[in-house]
Amino acid sequence: MLATMRFAPMSWLAAFLMLATAAFAEDPQRILFIGNSYTGVNKLPDVFLEVVKSAGRREPVVKSATPGGQTLSQQLSQPPSQALIEEGGWDVVVLQGQSMEPALAEKDLTTREHFVKSAAELCKRIRAKSPKARIYFYETWARHADFWKEKAMVKEAGAIGANPKEMQNRLRKWYNFVAKDNKATVVPCGDAWELNYASAAPVRLHTKDNSHPEFVGTYLNALVFFGKIYDVKAPAPKWTGKLDEVEAKLMQGFAAQVLK
Repeated sequence: MLATMRFAPMSWLAAFLMLATAAFAEDPQRILFIGNSYTGVNKLPDVFLEVVKSAGRREPVVKSATPGGQTLSQQLSQPPSQALIEEGGWDVVVLQGQSMEPALAEKDLTTREHFVKSAAELCKRIRAKSPKARIYFYETWARHADFWKEKAMVKEAGAIGANPKEMQNRLRKWYNFVAKDNKATVVPCGDAWELNYASAAPVRLHTKDNSHPEFVGTYLNALVFFGKIYDVKAPAPKWTGKLDEVEAKLMQGFAAQVLK
């Protein structure tokens, strides 16, 4: 009887759902962000989680430690950051240095040594408690061009580069250096910001302090994080937060360019 039975071919939808379920089973279940105000302002981990859910992916547990102004070296002795690293069992851990730290590392040897050694030590501690964790370095963005026009900031601005382009080059260089040195991955948020400001009609991503992100900048960062962590080349989540559809699509386009 079994030999004569006929089974209906699997529909394309059922086949797609099976493949999608298998792929999503590999989605990270626990994600940790270690950073400072560039992660904390606008609550990047929460915005990232909204993007993940909106894209229909498995919802992970997301935790963060974002003490203001901290360098990677200072994170080594921050109780909240270290307690979360010690908690272990993370699938993904994101590390973000102080906003000027990698730019200063280009010329200041002491800053460079601290940045490189602290990145290595943090990765070592993470892997001791979360052996399977994928580690990502959060490449941040250059100050707004107006920062170099402020007389009170002339000395500070010169130390991080002559202009936004030079600062971004330094950020990119040293985040890529520590990522390669520690078998980690860079999340190129700063590159996406650079594309926006080089466009014909750039959106203001910085707040008035020429440093921290407006919500639109945080949304762009969340898209780049989602693309990198979930291997999505062109993130287009339905959720856009405070943005209208036009602005959201524009940010999605910049994210896609750095993720291709």
